[in-house]
Amino acid sequence: MSIAPAQFQPSEYFKPTTVEEAVGLLNRYGASAWPIAGGTDVMVEKNPSIRVLVDVTGLGLDYIVSHEGWITIGAATTIAEVAASPLLRGGPCHILSKAAQELGTPQIRNMATLGGNLCRPSPAADCAPPLLVLDAGLNVVGVTGQRQIGIEHFFKGVNQDALQQAEILTEVLLPPLPPRTGTAFVKKGRVAVADLAIVSVAVCVALKDKSAVEEVRIALASVAPFPTRVRKAEDLMRGKTVTRDLLSAVARQASEEIRPISDIRASAEYRRTLCRVLVEQALEEALDQAG
Repeated sequence: MSIAPAQFQPSEYFKPTTVEEAVGLLNRYGASAWPIAGGTDVMVEKNPSIRVLVDVTGLGLDYIVSHEGWITIGAATTIAEVAASPLLRGGPCHILSKAAQELGTPQIRNMATLGGNLCRPSPAADCAPPLLVLDAGLNVVGVTGQRQIGIEHFFKGVNQDALQQAEILTEVLLPPLPPRTGTAFVKKGRVAVADLAIVSVAVCVALKDKSAVEEVRIALASVAPFPTRVRKAEDLMRGKTVTRDLLSAVARQASEEIRPISDIRASAEYRRTLCRVLVEQALEEALDQAG
């Protein structure tokens, strides 16, 4: 007699009103409990091991505020709110709004949250590259209290992150950026809208003067097991005077650092070529802003 496969059929649902209560529920039910906000990933994956849903939309984590140059975004802020925020769209952080605007459909953007996009760390997560180059910090809370994780240490693998059991992401912190900073985000999918990225690139460049690079960060998605920065390409550009040859060399180096795969959406070879083209394009856009 055949045995029917396990089905996604949660038996418990909770909507806590404090972060401490949410953490307590996750700790109590262990691996069978799952925090949800928009639920867009949970309802697609329908993991049968999830028996308890902990709804975090009642924790008051939906906000975008600025204080002393820092921008703080609550983890339950919807992608649509990130896309439309005047605080983000008015400066170098506009790349996060742009990435949010290109994530999925309007229906998905109105449900999905920034925290959800990060805590189900797909290799193609749209908001990850902008946050990597903006040098974001992440506040997380667990049974032992609050701690902060630099976003470059957050992604560990396909659908793997640095959160420990019963920890939840509460806030994303964007630090002030120096003057003469330019940023750019470029995404290429199979179709014009509502598609996963074949390759996406985010760049942040700060200039000492009109042509000398003081700092640079370059991040990509869909080219490795998780969104990642290309450190050797950054080192090649940092401290140098900008020339056309330098930009081409940095883009080539970035394409050599990545670990693309071939799948239904694109070949590894195409992703590597596209990486080189998009990195050079993004650098040009960022430098135009910075200059």
